[in-house]
Amino acid sequence: MTASISRLPERGAARVPRIVLAGLDAVASREVVMCLAARGLASARPCELDELAAAIEDGALGAAWIDADAEMAASLASVARAAASASRPLVLLARPARGRSSEPAAALAYLRAHGAAVCTDPDAWLEAVCLVARHGVPDGAKVAVIAPDGSWLAAAAAGLGAGGEDDVRRPSIAASADEMSPADVALVDAGSWPGSPRASSGALLVPVIARAELAEGAPASALWGLRPALAAVAAVGAAAARARAGLGPATRTARGELEVDEEKIERQLGRVGTADARLGDHETKVLLSAYGVPITRQAVATTASAALRVAKKAGFPVDIKPWGADIAGERAGCPIERGVATAADVRRAYSAVLGHGASAARSNLEEGAVIVREAAPPGREVAATIAPMGALGWTVVVEVPGHAPVAAPAPLRVADANALASALVATRAGEGEPDRTALANVLRRASHLAVDHAERIARLELGVIVVGVKGERTVVVDAATVLKQS
Repeated sequence: MTASISRLPERGAARVPRIVLAGLDAVASREVVMCLAARGLASARPCELDELAAAIEDGALGAAWIDADAEMAASLASVARAAASASRPLVLLARPARGRSSEPAAALAYLRAHGAAVCTDPDAWLEAVCLVARHGVPDGAKVAVIAPDGSWLAAAAAGLGAGGEDDVRRPSIAASADEMSPADVALVDAGSWPGSPRASSGALLVPVIARAELAEGAPASALWGLRPALAAVAAVGAAAARARAGLGPATRTARGELEVDEEKIERQLGRVGTADARLGDHETKVLLSAYGVPITRQAVATTASAALRVAKKAGFPVDIKPWGADIAGERAGCPIERGVATAADVRRAYSAVLGHGASAARSNLEEGAVIVREAAPPGREVAATIAPMGALGWTVVVEVPGHAPVAAPAPLRVADANALASALVATRAGEGEPDRTALANVLRRASHLAVDHAERIARLELGVIVVGVKGERTVVVDAATVLKQS
C-alpha cells in the first residue's frame, strides 16, 4: 500500500479562531491551555459558562466540560444553536454520569439536537477542538484513512471493530486518494503529509499521528491518535449534519406527512372523562393506530363466548389479558395467557385471567372484560416512554434490554428516530438484522401523537414493541397513556 495525495485539488485552509474554554477547574484549565498551545493554538483562554454566548457571538470557538443533566443542557441549548448557525459548533465534553438514569442520555441528545459536538472522552474532545480550530468543520462523519501499507496507522485502522465504541466506527482504508471511497474526512498518516494539503470531492484532509513516538516532523495541525481522531470527526461531523437538517425537535407541522386519522383521534379522546387518569392498552392502541402506528389485532370481550369469537377472527393462537385502565403493563406483571390455541383453551384462559387480575379493573369497567389479541409476532422486544423531562421538555426514551437508555427530544426528527433505532443490534451470530427502519417509524409517529395532544396526554408508554427482522412485522404489543388531570 503506497500513500499518495499529490493529485488532490486544493482546498483553502481554515482561519484559526480564538478559543474559549468553560466549565474547567483551575488545574484542568491550565492543562488544556498548555495542550492547545503545544498544538499551535496559543489563543485558548478560560471563561465562565455564562460568558460563552457572548464569546461565540464575537467569533470564538467555544469548548466546555459539563455535567450531563437536564438543567445544564437546557441552559446551553441556545448557545449551541448560535454556534451551529455560525458553522463553528460548540464542542462539549460530558462528564461521566453515575447509574442508569435516562437523564444523562436525554441531556446529551438534547444538546446534539441543538447542534453541539458532544464527546464523552477527554482525548476525543481535545482532538475535536483542534479539528475545528485548525481544519474547520467537515460536511459529515464518514471517514477514510490514507496510510502506507504496514504502517502503524494502517494496522490501527484495520484493527478497529465494526461496532467499536459508541462514537467510533471503522473507517475505510485507502492506499491513495484515488482509491478513497466517498468520505467527508480523510485522515492521512502524518508521515506522508505533503507540504501543501489538498482535498478531493469536498473531503477534508487531516493529518493524524498514530503514536506519540512518530510525532517528529509532523505538522502542528495533526490530530493525535486514531481513536480520538475518529471520535472527534464523528462528533463534529454529526453536529454539522444536524445543523443542515434542522436544529431542535421536529416541528408539529412535520406530522402532515404522517396521514393522521383526525376523526378517529377526536372520537377516542372524546370518550375520555375529566376524572380519567389513565387509558389502558386497548384505548391507547386506538390512538396509536390513528397515527399509523402498527399494533396487534385485538378486541375487547366481556364473555367467554365473545372471547372465542374474537379469537377466531384474530386467528389462533391468541393472547388473553384483562381489560382496564388501571391494569399494570405486561412488564410490570399484568396477568396474561399466551399462545391460546383452541376453543377450550380460550374458555380456560378467560377464567384464569379474570381470577388472577381482572378484579383490579372491575371498579370502573364492565365485569369480566378481557382483551383478546393475536399472539405477538417473533422479534426483539424494546420499550419506549414519551413524556416531558424537566427543562428538556418532551423526550423519547428507549430501553433496549442489556443496554443503557437512549433518548432524543420529541417530536422526533427522522434522523433522531433512526439514531434511537440504531441502538437495537443483532445479539447472536446468524441472527437476522432487526428492522430498525420500522422501529424508527413507530417511535416517530408515537412522538407526534404525544406532543400533538399534550393538553390531554401527560405520558405515553409503549411497554412492549416487538421489532421483527427485515421483512417481518414490527408492532406495539403493550401500551398505556397517563392523562393530565384538570
